[in-house]
Amino acid sequence: MTSRIQKQSGVALVISLIILVSLTMLGLTAIQRTTTDLSMAGNQRETGLMFQAAEVGLVSAENFIDDSTTNADFDDPNNGLHTVLANNPGWYSPDYFDATTWANNSQQATTSLNAFEQPRFMVEYLGDRSQNALASVNIGGGYGSQQTGEIVSIYRSTSRGVGLTGNSVRYVQSYFGKEAP
Repeated sequence: MTSRIQKQSGVALVISLIILVSLTMLGLTAIQRTTTDLSMAGNQRETGLMFQAAEVGLVSAENFIDDSTTNADFDDPNNGLHTVLANNPGWYSPDYFDATTWANNSQQATTSLNAFEQPRFMVEYLGDRSQNALASVNIGGGYGSQQTGEIVSIYRSTSRGVGLTGNSVRYVQSYFGKEAP
């Protein structure tokens, strides 16, 4: 009887090692999946925060446009306010992808978002709808509709939102029209 027990004692060790290795592999797979899920959730949060910050910048730009009393307000490039002249073929929009442009030549929006930095915006006055080919975008009546006789000033606002870590940036741009002051 003792010889039979001695022959089987090694099999139990091998089976327990196989089970232990299998459980270890399952544990490692679970850890890897959890790490991936956390990374994806962080990226999703970063994306949402960037977009919200950029949208706050656009709303701030539109409020600035609404509050302006004259189109002469849009002739201060140091504050991100530009006038685009139709007869100036050398006009180029600011370099939106250069961080120093945003740091030195834009306005800061005020928000309570917990971002790496506050959103910033620039506004380009494109002229009145009838004065500038760039301003001929059909605001108000929908695309393809007849233009009214009102004088409508057209503005292009661009906003930059930065995420929580400062490693990612979102740019949003819109056109805004209002009756000429």
